[in-house]
Amino acid sequence: MSTLLLYFFRLMIVSSVVVLFVGLFKPEWLRFRGKQPDPIVTTVLAIALFMAGFTGAGKTYYTVDNHVAEAAKDGVNLSEAIYSNDMSATSCQPGSKPGKSGSSDDEKTDDGILFAVRTPSNYNDTIAHPLLMVYAPAGRDRSEAEEQTYLTKGATAAGFIIAYADHRPLSPESVVQLAEIPKMIGEKWCIDKKRIFLTGHSDGGTVAMGTAFFNGTKHIPAAIAPSAVGMRDEDLADRNCVKPTPVMLMHSSRDKLFPNFGKEAIEWWAKCNKCNTKTYKASDRTAPTSGKNWGWESYYKQELEQKAQDLKPGQPLPFTTPVPGVEGCMAYSGCKNGVQTWYCEGFGPHPEWPGRNKDIIDFFKAVKTN
Repeated sequence: MSTLLLYFFRLMIVSSVVVLFVGLFKPEWLRFRGKQPDPIVTTVLAIALFMAGFTGAGKTYYTVDNHVAEAAKDGVNLSEAIYSNDMSATSCQPGSKPGKSGSSDDEKTDDGILFAVRTPSNYNDTIAHPLLMVYAPAGRDRSEAEEQTYLTKGATAAGFIIAYADHRPLSPESVVQLAEIPKMIGEKWCIDKKRIFLTGHSDGGTVAMGTAFFNGTKHIPAAIAPSAVGMRDEDLADRNCVKPTPVMLMHSSRDKLFPNFGKEAIEWWAKCNKCNTKTYKASDRTAPTSGKNWGWESYYKQELEQKAQDLKPGQPLPFTTPVPGVEGCMAYSGCKNGVQTWYCEGFGPHPEWPGRNKDIIDFFKAVKTN
């Protein structure tokens, strides 16, 4: 995305508003070849500037960088897996799973949700594979999700079966329906039910995260790596914690749609995972000075202000340290059972997939299961 071009189109939008107001309230300021344009011409000009700026800014904002586009083209290809001894520890009976090797594009749930499945090109139907489930963002289908995240090549090379699901409008019901897909895949392909991993971007990330704590679905994922989630602390305040779950949460400091939601969400996970986190005690708050209102509201306001400062974009979260070898990722310490709880901050706009594909796959590969 060209930042200068984006600013140019935004300037056109601002100029359209200026032209409209000047034309309506100070028309004498406008001159073209020594003549003052009438209000209709001024209005038409303002609308034209606005439409050109709005259209151009939208296209520029959503344009994918060339290197990302090239990575996406290559990333949808299948790879051969290198089967290791630990993968062969669990197995399926020969011929018990009818799912074919390679690409299956038109699988469907009982609720009509379409999804696609990709296996390693040398898929062995007797070896239980880890499953990587990818949920699409709003407005995207399974093939678009695959092109956006370009995880297929890396995942299949690492021995994963990977699946992509069409987007469904967010609701608790749709999360439960989408959570049925791993079970359906397990009926046709040989997967390790203890190594089901979830990821997705925007709405897809929210689905992955919701699946991990909803009653009835929380048992499914061994770990999650959601991106650009649309959940913040107030959405999670009444949610019960689940068993310690490895989480790699990705969010951008420039996300304008869900600003700073990621840091609020990972703080909730860190507390649920019993990690070392900052606590806010009533005894730490200062009493209001005389003449000001005395009450719990003033204390609570101080706590909110302190939390906002602690979670400010661009600065490390309290009680986290950099993850060695993974740029931009911070890890909490002291988490129960040693579960990894990571926050990875990027710099792209909301629609942009963070591109941490190797980090995501390595994170999932390192998860310990019983």
